[in-house]
Amino acid sequence: MLTYLGYRLLETLAILTPYPVSYLLALFGANLWYCTDTNVGIIKKSISIALKKNIDDPLIGRIVRKIFINWAKNVVDFLKHRVVTPAGLIERVYLEGTENLDRALEKGRGVVIFTSHIGNFEWGACRIAAEGYNIWGVSLVRESQKTNMFFESRRMSKGLKTLYTNRMLHVLRYLKKNEIIAIPSDWDPTAKSSRPFILFGKKAYLPSGAVELALRSGAELLPSFIWRNGRYTHHQIIGEPVELEHSGEKDELINKNMEKVLTIMEKYIKEHITEWELFHDIWID
Repeated sequence: MLTYLGYRLLETLAILTPYPVSYLLALFGANLWYCTDTNVGIIKKSISIALKKNIDDPLIGRIVRKIFINWAKNVVDFLKHRVVTPAGLIERVYLEGTENLDRALEKGRGVVIFTSHIGNFEWGACRIAAEGYNIWGVSLVRESQKTNMFFESRRMSKGLKTLYTNRMLHVLRYLKKNEIIAIPSDWDPTAKSSRPFILFGKKAYLPSGAVELALRSGAELLPSFIWRNGRYTHHQIIGEPVELEHSGEKDELINKNMEKVLTIMEKYIKEHITEWELFHDIWID
């Protein structure tokens, strides 16, 4: 209940303040959080692995501080959902590659989108929904039902439906209806469906759900990533379908196709490293 009330309080503050003031408050909060050292070590570890630099390199510290700032701005964006219309979201997020999505949907087996915690991934899924597509975003389950409904209703205001990680039974039905499932693939919130894969040359626990779902359903598997391209604007891309391998044993197929997925993820993470907002330790020491 307290968490829910906290979100409502922050939302009210975000709505009552204009964007420049909201972002100024976000900057203050991000720097304050960074100074507490909470999660800083985890993110430094990930960035040092991605860039193959020593964790004590000053560059790593500067990047991590920027990550906290970008994350705080993304929180502000989410909290302003109630005052940003679908048309306003379309104006703020330039979406590239819808032709890839349209061609994939023409096959009639649905689409699985994989992404990572780069940029405002919440707005990324909402931006696709605002374009009129039937899309579900896979989400973690929070302890409070009111908090779940807080997030769910804000997403739904742009047309994005929420599919919780503990309620995946109907996912194949949605794909058979030629709908879209969007799944972040750089962290498993359940800690139950991940397995070791190589990311940036190091073993990490990563979820293979997007790949397995595409293989099982016959849906096309597409990448989509979003990043900032201005103070208040974003650029989002929907890439071409991943050419999946279909011949071989199950584990072999998952490994081969995950390698293709992770190669794409690595590219976008490195290109937008100051927006890789992964606050969890996925690495196998």
